[in-house]
Amino acid sequence: MVSKIGIAFTVLSLGLISSAPALAQDETEVRLLMNWFPQANQGGYWQAQLDDQDGDGVKITTLPGGPRIQTIPQVVSGEAEFGIGYADDIIRARQMGAPVKAVYAALDHAPYDLVYHPDQGIKGVEDLAGRTVAVSLGAAYWDWTKLTYGIETKDIPVSGDMSLFANDLAMVQQGLYLFLPFRMKEAGIAHEQFRIADLGYRPYEVLFTTDAMIADHPDTVRATIAAVKKGWQEFMADPDPVSTKSLAVNQQISPAANANAIALMKSSGLLPEDSKLFGCMDSARWEELAKQMMAIKVVPEDFDVKAAYDVSFVSGCE
Repeated sequence: MVSKIGIAFTVLSLGLISSAPALAQDETEVRLLMNWFPQANQGGYWQAQLDDQDGDGVKITTLPGGPRIQTIPQVVSGEAEFGIGYADDIIRARQMGAPVKAVYAALDHAPYDLVYHPDQGIKGVEDLAGRTVAVSLGAAYWDWTKLTYGIETKDIPVSGDMSLFANDLAMVQQGLYLFLPFRMKEAGIAHEQFRIADLGYRPYEVLFTTDAMIADHPDTVRATIAAVKKGWQEFMADPDPVSTKSLAVNQQISPAANANAIALMKSSGLLPEDSKLFGCMDSARWEELAKQMMAIKVVPEDFDVKAAYDVSFVSGCE
């Protein structure tokens, strides 16, 4: 459930709602539930809220995430109209009966990485065999990596505490390459990394909604996506307005780490070079991901991946 504290956090700390004009009669307010506290890889959504979207037909209210937020069940229960997630989470939820569907690709892939200590004889991901790995237990990407590369590891739950890694030279830790390596550099912790996308597992980071929202309010879905796409275009062109507000709230991320994350978003293929292609999804990528999830037996061989996404709401895709 999105707590009153979370909503107050948005209104008072980010200052993105209280200063907004009253809704026009033909505007619809929609809520976008984030999967973590405000940070660079959400910037376009916060920009969409910051913008005065006159004429778009929607008023965006972006709700912060956090460790107790689960975007898929909360969107299904009606606590928000849209949520942020990864494509493999959408597929898994769809298989379990949740009526959710991806409608916009914010990032080309989930920026997962595995960080390890240098000078430990690790040259390829196969060399992680037998080591202690701090990961999200049951994460599809990690099950796929272990199966594909034939490794067995001792897995423990990951936390935001870097001290365990710092004190155990044999340990490996999951993170997001947008943030964790830079935070370790700031803390003086020597490290190397494998990016999961480079290993072949590339689920989109997506904006999703429900089947009912698509069926009953397609114009609102279309207007929301148009506002989000505009927000991402503006954020990547000038990230300072949103960054200033988010850094005041999420103080785990330093200004330098935030700037580094934005630079990586521009240089690591997370966003198309042509901003007109923001949000586009490739059906072949969804098919590839579904086959990977079939290999680890998350979904059955007859799973219809086309039910997990809808490309019709993003215009201008090649």
